[in-house]
Amino acid sequence: MKIIGSLEMKNVRITRSFILSLLALLFLTGTTISASASGLTASREISTDPVYPGESFTVSVQIQAGHYLEAPALDENLPAGWSISPVDNDGAVFRESGTFKASTLEWVWVESLSEGEGKTVIYEVTVPPDSEPGTYSITGAVSAYSVSAVPVAGDSRVLVTLPPPEALFSASPLSGTAPLTVTFTDLSTGNPDSWEWDFEGDGVFDSAERNPSHTYETPGSYTVTLRASNSSYGSDTETRTGYVSVTEKTTVKTTSSGGGGGGGGGAGSPEPNSNIGLKEISSGQVFKGTHASYIFKAETNDIVTVEFDPKRSFGKTTAIVEMLKNTSAMVEEPAPGTVYKNMNIWVGNSGFSSPENLENAKISFRVNRTWIYENGINESMITLYRYNEEDWNSLSTSLIGDDENYLYFTSETPGFSPFAIAGREEGVQKMEIFPLESESQVVNGEKLTEEEKENGVGEKEGEEIENPASETEKEGKTKSTPGFEALFAATGTMVSYAFLKKR
Repeated sequence: MKIIGSLEMKNVRITRSFILSLLALLFLTGTTISASASGLTASREISTDPVYPGESFTVSVQIQAGHYLEAPALDENLPAGWSISPVDNDGAVFRESGTFKASTLEWVWVESLSEGEGKTVIYEVTVPPDSEPGTYSITGAVSAYSVSAVPVAGDSRVLVTLPPPEALFSASPLSGTAPLTVTFTDLSTGNPDSWEWDFEGDGVFDSAERNPSHTYETPGSYTVTLRASNSSYGSDTETRTGYVSVTEKTTVKTTSSGGGGGGGGGAGSPEPNSNIGLKEISSGQVFKGTHASYIFKAETNDIVTVEFDPKRSFGKTTAIVEMLKNTSAMVEEPAPGTVYKNMNIWVGNSGFSSPENLENAKISFRVNRTWIYENGINESMITLYRYNEEDWNSLSTSLIGDDENYLYFTSETPGFSPFAIAGREEGVQKMEIFPLESESQVVNGEKLTEEEKENGVGEKEGEEIENPASETEKEGKTKSTPGFEALFAATGTMVSYAFLKKR
């Protein structure tokens, strides 16, 4: 019995030793795996989130050695179809491995890493343009010789989404008389699923249709806004200031009493459309005591500004310039001189530009240098003519500036109606030479009476015997004709002789 008990105790000790040895082995093995894993770490950073299809973003992976490692390596796994461009490999051999799927990428370092050393890999990823919106992942692992792969920590999620819509629209017609119905067409990109229209620029949305129509009942200049939205990707707003111009239909009178002028214009202008080369409209608020100025910017419009001081308040008022192909149909004959341009200028309604309504009206305009040169016109002869009371009237015109292509002028006007820019012809005093009679003197082509000769007519201040010199000679420009001086001297001698003989 003692022998049996002794054997049982021995077996228990053997079993206990085996279990303790096994536990020790397992402990040592576990400790070894944990130490190996902790000896190599990696972390990923992604530059942007979200990203649009077709766009690119940057990925940075930092590798750190906890102890001496040989032949470290990085494997990155991207969604199928996504492409990369290496930015910084930090000395690694970069290749696309055929043993993995096409988008798996591998960096391998030949040299070893000491404890505390690290490597950084930077690469750029491009998302395919046809990618569907959604959440995608980038995964990867780092490893080394005799060290199992360790997953890369840090960023891994990439959100791909579509960009918000880009609002864009067109409309037709853009101008006309009230009531004016305008049709709007949505041209927005980015798949919008809702639309909000503000047709009158008052901040109130008037329609939610994609391609609506709107009728403008009141004359004026209107700002139009479209907000195009996508419920998933956002919205965008497009605003066009003064996009639609509505005028009042009026009958224009070309003559008026006093300094007033025609008004109206727009579709109600009596000028035939066939003679209108360009029509430009400008609108603004007109209030008593506030200087009103209308600016015109069309490339072929040579009227630059129309301005005046209102004596009354009119609210929103429209000014219209019609650049004409030929002389206005509302005048009986062309403007005097060499005409540069013909035009009609209308402000407000008929009768608006009367002395009771405004004062200090001015029109600024330009004239092409080439035209001035080709027609041999002196800049001082450029004049703005206004047609009123069935006649052309020259307006006081001053040169105010110039640039490479144009000279700029301003003219004062009592009203608005048909106008013409022209080079005024220089006045030429013509002298007729009459045969001298024995008992006569000739002054301005007429013979003097005996009483006029006794009183010395022709020698008084303000009366001159006609001189054959032209106006340009009087301004200091010398022109001479061979033998003219001798003829003039002979004529003077004969006049003096006749006068002395009479006395």
